[in-house]
Amino acid sequence: MMSDRAKDYWGLYRSLEKTIRDIEEIHDAEQAIRVFLHSLVKDYRESLGIVGGRLYRRENDVYELTCEVTADPDDSGPAAPAGYRIPASYQIIRATRRQGVLIADHNDPLFDPAIEGPLNVDTFAAIAVGASGQWLISFSLAPDAERSHVLYCLNTVRHVIAWKLHQSDVEGELLRVQEIQSSLFPKEAPTYPGYEIHGCSRPSEAVGGDVYDFIEMGPHLLGILIADSSGHGLSAALQARDVVTGMRMGIEKDLKITRVVEKLNHVIHRTSMYSKFISLFYGELDRYGNFIYCNAGHVPGLHYRRGVFHEMSKGGPVLGPSPEAGYERGFTSLRRGDLLVFHTDGITEAHNHAGDEFGVKRLKELIEREAQSSAPQLVEIILDEVARFAPDDPLRDDQTVVVVRRTAARNR
Repeated sequence: MMSDRAKDYWGLYRSLEKTIRDIEEIHDAEQAIRVFLHSLVKDYRESLGIVGGRLYRRENDVYELTCEVTADPDDSGPAAPAGYRIPASYQIIRATRRQGVLIADHNDPLFDPAIEGPLNVDTFAAIAVGASGQWLISFSLAPDAERSHVLYCLNTVRHVIAWKLHQSDVEGELLRVQEIQSSLFPKEAPTYPGYEIHGCSRPSEAVGGDVYDFIEMGPHLLGILIADSSGHGLSAALQARDVVTGMRMGIEKDLKITRVVEKLNHVIHRTSMYSKFISLFYGELDRYGNFIYCNAGHVPGLHYRRGVFHEMSKGGPVLGPSPEAGYERGFTSLRRGDLLVFHTDGITEAHNHAGDEFGVKRLKELIEREAQSSAPQLVEIILDEVARFAPDDPLRDDQTVVVVRRTAARNR
């Protein structure tokens, strides 16, 4: 006759859902596994016949016991001390790693009393999780435990833990990339007498492919960079990182900016791990308002003066696809009250619910209307206006804006 423990698969699944929710906010992988182990031993004794559990972590050629849990409150303590080691070559462990889930008892030909004796185990189940079976979780079972029920549950648990470990790996990598990317963005806008300067980037995912930077090249020259890697997310963020690093290393005071961009294009082309491309706008501003720039396939920067816009488009193609691409430089000059506005295409290509783009025309109208705002105010106004225009854009891209305002006619 089938045990009552084998009847309620749906109830078991709902209980597992609760356990899964309990570990969703735990970022440390091993801590999440420990919580799972405690939950299974404490909450599933009746439904599965689990009476104890142990967690082993692989260290080279052995599995070391790091945690033991018992379902019996009157139990005097763990059967084996923490640090108890089992050879990775033990046939039970090898079979568990190969199959993913295993149930065995003292009658199993693979069972070794010399290894299992200190654990005081007769019937047990085990699952291997993590890369190359990094962790092993073993459960002591009651004599009447329904094996098919336990196998069903532990297979589910194994997949959930595998998902959690993968999620932790991805989150860990994202956190590392976020740290790298945040280190690339300026901590604050530079103080440049006679000018207000501000920038802001809002990624569409945890990390984005947009980046901007200010490169101070002495007291009388400031480099301004904005770039947009195709796509978004992890790979785009890494490519944007490479562009900023390359520009910071390649910029020299007396080297023509077109040559710097050409060198960077070669570097991006040779970076074989990326099949994407990246647009770049880079310019150098001196204290007298002279601005020399190179636009490598980026959306044109805007120079605004008393109701008139000049689009800064001179340069060449995007970086990456063509290693022999040539670039030219453009020039403009700022007077008191003039604005330079740089942005990525996530601003102008934002779509509202009707499918309309925010567009360059709306952006210019907004800049003209808010032309008396400070640089930090204008950056926020533009980003907020785009967010209001396209709050649910399904194709939402990273959005970045940099504004430069000349506040003085000349420098003293």
